[in-house]
Amino acid sequence: MNNSITTALRFTAALVSCTLVTTIIVACNETPAPPAKASSTIPAGLITKGPAAGTGVSAVKVTSKQGDTITLVGRIGGSEEPFGADRAVFTIVDPALKSCADAGDPGHCETPWDYCCEDRASLKRSTATIEIAGPDGRPLKVALRGVSGLDPLATVAVTGTVIEQNDAGVLVVRATKIEVR
Repeated sequence: MNNSITTALRFTAALVSCTLVTTIIVACNETPAPPAKASSTIPAGLITKGPAAGTGVSAVKVTSKQGDTITLVGRIGGSEEPFGADRAVFTIVDPALKSCADAGDPGHCETPWDYCCEDRASLKRSTATIEIAGPDGRPLKVALRGVSGLDPLATVAVTGTVIEQNDAGVLVVRATKIEVR
């Protein structure tokens, strides 16, 4: 019985080995499909200088629904790092909220754009996520911090489509135009 098991195991190992070698040879001889390229270029004219006028984030969150085209205004912030890492995504906060920089004590906080001096519930009601998407509908693979004045605490007006609005307080807007004051 041991000989039968040993023979079966050797046969299985040889079969797996042959299959693996065959797979490698076939895979090496095939021309691989080119990887899908993600767009990493911000569309020309999407980010401009302007008056950055619109409705505050808090009011838009109350009145908008998924699919609406809106223009909202806010300041870039809401966390220590309001920009997505290598993605065209950032958060804005209603201009009615005061950042730690507005508190009058410039040395109080190393990251005043995180709004750590504000009540967390107020911050949640007053924050929106902005994204710049490519043709595939996904955020572009590009870092936005510093691009055309997009910096923490910069005031921006964003025109775009609400792609998510839910009861948990999440508002995501796909930008078609961003004005930086």
